[in-house]
Amino acid sequence: MTRDEAVQRINEGIGFRPSGNPLEATIISRLKEAQRDLEKGKTLPRFLLVEDQTLSLVSGDHTVAIPTGFLRESDETRIRFFPEDATLPIFLDRRYYIDAVQSNLHGTDLTTSDDPVAPSVYVLRTATIDFITVADQNYTLYWDYYKAADVLSTNIENLWLEFASDWLIGTAGLRLARSLRNPDAVAEFQALQQEGRAAVFGEDVVAELASGPIRMGANQ
Repeated sequence: MTRDEAVQRINEGIGFRPSGNPLEATIISRLKEAQRDLEKGKTLPRFLLVEDQTLSLVSGDHTVAIPTGFLRESDETRIRFFPEDATLPIFLDRRYYIDAVQSNLHGTDLTTSDDPVAPSVYVLRTATIDFITVADQNYTLYWDYYKAADVLSTNIENLWLEFASDWLIGTAGLRLARSLRNPDAVAEFQALQQEGRAAVFGEDVVAELASGPIRMGANQ
């Protein structure tokens, strides 16, 4: 579904307004607002997850820029790298900045080291990923994270409209219907929002169950 098709669906929900009506600029604005709000949610849909993305840590450096669109790191894995000729990765520990510095990464010394070493921990800061100590060589690191979908500034189909159109349209339409004080439209878009969200996370639950039975404490 494209942005223009989503706009037309909202037009229908607020009283079958004709295409090209003066509210369409506002509808597009509400679609953008809804996307921003949903991408700040406590639980993000898996279609926003990008896997095995690379980070280049240069020898003599200790930070890498956080990529554009980064929302949140995956809960299921961490940053990792493959030692030379290894088939299994080494996973780095994510720490708070103060803990990473004070532990000196390797022991309990309260002093930091400027000696180049392989990365072992990392800290997510505002604009960078900080590995605290400088790298002893160039490293290609891998990670999985949630990335914001393309903004609906033009007539495109982004990930939300491809995989969760009802959820996005329902959320945007609900915002508009409340502004218009249209109770019938509020009810319609509320139902669309709830059904769309349930459909998205229902698919996630099915995918998890397909991996095997869930046992309490199994991942501790």
